[in-house]
Amino acid sequence: MGFLRGEGHIWSNVQISMERARLGLKSESTRTRLGFVWWILEPLILLVIYYSVFGHLLRIQVENFAVFLIIGVTFWTWFNKSVMNCTDAIYEKKHVLEHCKVDPLIFPLTSIFKDLAKETLVVILLLALLCAIGFTPTWLWLYLPLIALVQLIITAGVGVLVAGLIPFMPDLRILISSALQFMMFASGVFYAKDNIPAEFRFLLDINPLASLISMYRDVLMYGRAPAIPDLLILLGGASVVFVLAVLFLARNKNSYAMALSK
Repeated sequence: MGFLRGEGHIWSNVQISMERARLGLKSESTRTRLGFVWWILEPLILLVIYYSVFGHLLRIQVENFAVFLIIGVTFWTWFNKSVMNCTDAIYEKKHVLEHCKVDPLIFPLTSIFKDLAKETLVVILLLALLCAIGFTPTWLWLYLPLIALVQLIITAGVGVLVAGLIPFMPDLRILISSALQFMMFASGVFYAKDNIPAEFRFLLDINPLASLISMYRDVLMYGRAPAIPDLLILLGGASVVFVLAVLFLARNKNSYAMALSK
């Protein structure tokens, strides 16, 4: 019975977070002249920078490097931005937590759903671009929602945990930023596994984001189905991280107001 009550409570938080995300996106789109167009322009600017550096200056030897890079940057940026946006999701809600009895889980989930909506738009444009340059959609593209679901759970688990830790250790955000930067270079965003020395390839093997990005490329570029056992392992690990992160917030939800008032 306790589990069912907890499950219902989480679902209630998810519904509230989705509505807050919708309202937040609506407000965000009206605060700039470009509105929602900026959600697309930002990753495009990053893509141009990375392509200039890795495609032209460093001349990474990967077949069809532009598409290779677009896929890597698209899905890495989703993870990176979601985690970074979660760092202050609870930390910035000091006054709310001091004066209202609200579950802190709502705040990182709201941030995650907002980034999910933006990423959905970017992925739709990515698929349209692939079709425009000659990549024919196949039934393998049906794997994309499953891979994205695993990435969403990984992102939610890491994001919720980060959001829950920062109020107690504010300086941790510096380490998180540095860790994400290192993780980006160990995720195969800019190069294939064959482009790096053999002694460093284990970094891609142990990095779940590297595995997911490789699966996206297999489906979209190479016409290969992802390894389902590997995907299920990632799903299981991601689910464990998410559950532990939610339990951490639940255990400390009455401590955040005090921690943030120091």
